[in-house]
Amino acid sequence: MNILVVNDDGIDAEGLHILTKAASYHGSVYVSAPKVQQSAKSASITYTGYIEVEEIEPVLGSVRTIVVDGTPADCVRLGVKVFEQEFDLVVSGINDGVNLAIDVQYSGTVAAAFEASIMGLNAIAFSAPDIKLPYIFDETIKLLDEIIENKLYLETDILNINYPHASFKKVLGTRITKMGLRIQHSEFIKTDKPNTYRILGSNIFVKEDEDADMTAFNEGYVSITPLKMDRTDYKKIEKLFNS
Repeated sequence: MNILVVNDDGIDAEGLHILTKAASYHGSVYVSAPKVQQSAKSASITYTGYIEVEEIEPVLGSVRTIVVDGTPADCVRLGVKVFEQEFDLVVSGINDGVNLAIDVQYSGTVAAAFEASIMGLNAIAFSAPDIKLPYIFDETIKLLDEIIENKLYLETDILNINYPHASFKKVLGTRITKMGLRIQHSEFIKTDKPNTYRILGSNIFVKEDEDADMTAFNEGYVSITPLKMDRTDYKKIEKLFNS
């Protein structure tokens, strides 16, 4: 099995190294990571001009590793190009910070997985509230074992996986979930510096359904959310056709 590992936290991120080692139990692993932090870059790509790619000493557990001076989506595209491999799976992360609910709109980690799906590749995104939680490596191996053995990554665009709230020192189980409703919110506060605003981030919480990723997160469970690229409002189409 050939596996491509990408991320948005950059080549030096601990989560990338954890995921690479965990994935190496399942086949030949290739790493393509951004040169610098690329969080919240979503699906941005470099589509004109030049892009720098450097092959470096392989990350532990990988066969080859490249560093891309671009976005997470660029890393997927360049990884496929440079390595010239038939990849069976692309895994993105492990992001240091969860990507729950509306986070998936902004997440570079999730966007990299979607970029793989656009290219016809199976993909999984991994995120954790704190990459230093002691169980992360062992639980990632267990999850990959179950997902790969049962081919759960097939017949959907991507799987979005999030570990539970950092207050839980161990995982209580796994739930198949839907996207929650929590929204990332920013306050823009004008400063004394001309034309400059300070950004204060916060979350807007709402009552979540029992099967939402946010509920699993708050109750100590890993959430596995199948996500699709297609944003078509089929109910609206049906209503318009029947009006």
